[in-house]
Amino acid sequence: MALGVVVALALGEVATRMFLPAPERARLSSGSGFAERLAAENAAPIRFELQGSVDDERAGGVLYFHTPTGMRMRANTHAVIENHRLGGLTVDIETNSLGQRNRELGQKERPRVLFIGDSITVQDYLPEEQTIVRLVEQLSEKTDEPLETVNAGVGAIGLANELAILMETGFATEPDVVVLNWYLNDAESSSGVEILEPSGVLAHSRLAELLLASVAGLEPNRIRRDVSTISPEMNRAWRAQLEADFPGRPGDYVTEPEAFNLRIQDLLFDWGSAFAAGAWERMSPIIEEMKRQVDAHGAKFVIVAFPVREQIDAEFLHDYPQQRLAELAERLDIPMLDLLPILRRDARANDGRYYWDWCHPSPLGSEIIANAILAFLQHGRAEGRTGSSGREIIENSPTLATRESARRSPFGP
Repeated sequence: MALGVVVALALGEVATRMFLPAPERARLSSGSGFAERLAAENAAPIRFELQGSVDDERAGGVLYFHTPTGMRMRANTHAVIENHRLGGLTVDIETNSLGQRNRELGQKERPRVLFIGDSITVQDYLPEEQTIVRLVEQLSEKTDEPLETVNAGVGAIGLANELAILMETGFATEPDVVVLNWYLNDAESSSGVEILEPSGVLAHSRLAELLLASVAGLEPNRIRRDVSTISPEMNRAWRAQLEADFPGRPGDYVTEPEAFNLRIQDLLFDWGSAFAAGAWERMSPIIEEMKRQVDAHGAKFVIVAFPVREQIDAEFLHDYPQQRLAELAERLDIPMLDLLPILRRDARANDGRYYWDWCHPSPLGSEIIANAILAFLQHGRAEGRTGSSGREIIENSPTLATRESARRSPFGP
């Protein structure tokens, strides 16, 4: 009888893996109502003007607004921001029927690349033709492999919100490749997104996970849920980790590693969180679920890692977050492009003109980054060039760990 039970369970596990889809490990709030919201927004297009920034109070609830699953951009909206606080430019922002800073999508005629990310992706401070996402498309048209790019970025969001956007509207664009533009403050979560991370036998048995997921009464006792934003208790725990792992003291962060460590601790609420080991317990399962979802939709998943300016300016290499991300990408077999080596090499030649603040690329930085992303997508290598400066192409390994999966093109075999 015992042998019969073991054989039956083994056959059930094999059958589950062969014939049934993998159980969902992410759930969106049942009250998100994104389809109804999009329908209402498209029925009443809006055009408005602002001075200085989209953070202006008049933009609240119009261009950017909160939903049960996180921050979103309003669909079918045209905003004009005059004298933007970053760069002082006049910027037109137009969203399509899906709430993306993108033209309306038609029939797919070339490989389509969907970019998800935060303000570094949407770049609401630059005209659309100067954004990284649009530059990748424009530059690709000069090659033998033209691409169509889609900008699904939204300002001030984290990985959980980006996963929700991917599941709500991202796959509706029918992407061939999904690019996650990752930044160091992406550990921030969403109260409307649940990440269900199996433990124990569930981490190894698809059958057990599927059976347990079907029994709602048992689920809360067996599966850990990350449903809230970073709590004060968690902040204190992360700060203690940083103080132990990266002891700091006052000084010049450009030349002194200990002074850089102190800056990490001081900016824990933002990019410093990526240096805390605990933050990766939040980010890793979300990235893993993104990969699962993208694979299930028959697309390729790629990560582009954006550094903070302090990492670029420092005379030494302080890349713990990029190392952790590279290790995760290695384990999940995700091609990854690390922009830190490219921008560190370029910084000396351009006297800091690649960023307009601590993380938002300038037009020059956007061009360098777009060239690197395009070369990585098409050929599996990193390149950066600025068409106006005449400098030589910058080439570097796409990840800290040189690996075959990182070097191959998403469009290749």
